[in-house]
Amino acid sequence: MTRYGYIGLGMMGSAMAENLIRNTDDSVTVFDLDQAAVDKAVGLGAVAAASPAEVANNAEVVSICVPAANHIDAVMSGPDGIAEGAHADLAIVIHSTVHPDTMRDAQTTAAAWGVPLFDACVAGGDTNARAGTQLVLAGGVPDMPPKVTDLLAIYASRIIDAGPVGSGAALKIAINVMTYAQFAAATTSHDLMVSAGGDPKTLLDAWRDMGQLGTLTEQFSGLLGIPAEHVTGDFRTMLETQVGISQKDLSLALGLGETRPMLNPFLHAVHDAMPSVYNVEDPS
Repeated sequence: MTRYGYIGLGMMGSAMAENLIRNTDDSVTVFDLDQAAVDKAVGLGAVAAASPAEVANNAEVVSICVPAANHIDAVMSGPDGIAEGAHADLAIVIHSTVHPDTMRDAQTTAAAWGVPLFDACVAGGDTNARAGTQLVLAGGVPDMPPKVTDLLAIYASRIIDAGPVGSGAALKIAINVMTYAQFAAATTSHDLMVSAGGDPKTLLDAWRDMGQLGTLTEQFSGLLGIPAEHVTGDFRTMLETQVGISQKDLSLALGLGETRPMLNPFLHAVHDAMPSVYNVEDPS
């Protein structure tokens, strides 16, 4: 029996935790600042913790899925952080999309406690996360104990060994560049068809026939053509959240390293285009 912990119950974290709870007979202890998210997980069979320290104390493998590097620092070493509940049987897995250096720094921090830490970034969206069919981009796979690889097998239909710790994060950032570039290209192509008086729905058929339409871009295509006046309320808030996530990830790409000189402006352009791509651009 393995005792699991999950910290960070946002859109992806909640989906992954739900899948874990439903597909193991072992205990799952959860923590998040959003009490409603915690209550939902508890309703599925999880145990609520009052702090990351309590999660660590109650678990043998802790998954962390929080938005950014400063959140990882807080969860790891802040007040009531994992440091206060760390023990010899603990292992930590970080699923957040952050700079590879953040993963390596976290690994160094955990090593000082005698705790192994790995990156296992995820791709495929919350639907696949809930079904346990997402892709895991992992760093440090050869050093993972069985309890960690067993956990990742619950989360994923495929695990890619990206290299040493930090490499999974680098791979996720690189993949996200392609994803958001495709979203921007799809939006541009849609608008060109509309401007030319063509039927933009034919784009989907053409993209499929040519093998250009991936699963994520097809899901995104449902946003194309929605009138701006319909992008209001909670729907607009959700899209603005996606803009924030996309620009955070693209900023990570800009800080990851230099690409070819003529392509550097491309990354900046995709980053700056995201409000328009998600149809929440300020008209002023």
